[in-house]
Amino acid sequence: MGKQRTPVLTRRQVEDLARFRPIPYFVTTLYLDIDRTVPGGRARPGALKGLLREARAGLEARNLTRKQRQSVEADLGVLERIARDTPARSGKAVAAFVASGADWEQVFDLPWPVKSRLLIGETPNVRVLAAALDEHPRYLVVLTDRARARLVGVHLGRAHQFCELASDVPGQVSEGGYRGNAERGIDRHIEDHVGKHIHKVAEAAREAFGERDFDGLVLGGPAESVAALRDGLSPALRPHLAGEVPVEVTAPLDQVAAACETLAVAGRATRDAGLIDRLVEAVEATGTGVTGLAATLGALRRGAVASLLVAGDYDQPGLTCPECGFLSVGDEKDCPACGRGGMRPVPYLVREIVDRATETGAQTWHISSEPAMRRLEARGAIGALLRFRLI
Repeated sequence: MGKQRTPVLTRRQVEDLARFRPIPYFVTTLYLDIDRTVPGGRARPGALKGLLREARAGLEARNLTRKQRQSVEADLGVLERIARDTPARSGKAVAAFVASGADWEQVFDLPWPVKSRLLIGETPNVRVLAAALDEHPRYLVVLTDRARARLVGVHLGRAHQFCELASDVPGQVSEGGYRGNAERGIDRHIEDHVGKHIHKVAEAAREAFGERDFDGLVLGGPAESVAALRDGLSPALRPHLAGEVPVEVTAPLDQVAAACETLAVAGRATRDAGLIDRLVEAVEATGTGVTGLAATLGALRRGAVASLLVAGDYDQPGLTCPECGFLSVGDEKDCPACGRGGMRPVPYLVREIVDRATETGAQTWHISSEPAMRRLEARGAIGALLRFRLI
């Protein structure tokens, strides 16, 4: 990936980040809120200094080689520079991932506030970004009427138009009076032009969706035009239809973004409720689900996790073996897996579980809507749908 700074955040970027492992170096992750109340809107210096101080103190407790320590110390200097160079116009927060030993850094300007934190690990900590993508799908919005159309991208509360279409559709025949064959023929001629317009819009939507990393398709405009466009979508695009919004073709972009946010909130609540229903049934009826930290970790060790469900930003400390990577929620002094090393504390065990699950191809769902999140918290705040039953 090299060095890159971008205001755009896509699911593919987050997946690439999650897979990045700069062996033998570590990745330092910084999430930093931007103080928009001060001139220039710079990062809060006190918060950053505190995070850097804690990170430098924590290095003493880590069993790092000289090169690893030098890389992390260089990371902290890079993060100071990134924070210093981040004005408010870039967004409400910044997410930075640095591995100096590998000459690698990635910076994302975030349009939403975050809890400031600094983490050091074998891979980038992408949980905050993954959760944001779960909560804010990247939509392709197609607004159309009988002669005009706009294609708008919406993501993380922002909307931008990248295509506008217009078709030469004759006007309607005036209503009232006797309508003979000539008038009916004109009507058919008009509807033929409208049909061609809808087909052109459907083709533009198919091409745009395939070229960009969208999560769903949203339609808007007069009900008659939306219905015609829905019927005219290609078979490949129909499964991606996320819903419809009550927005006219000429609506301002902030109205389009607001309508999509309402749609996303409703869709997220439905999705989360469905996932928890599946988990409960898997645990209680089919035996292909587990809940709770210990049971989920046990299933992960056996390669059984197909989907991981985590309530909000839930995390807990645990233990890890520096020799074989064994993770534990217990209090073992020596590794029960390899017996070669003493167990060491890991402050964010759930983060490690998410990383390990991602490496096995499992999908992680961050459950943040109510009442689904409370239902999961009542079962230990974490659970998994399994590939096979554990005997």
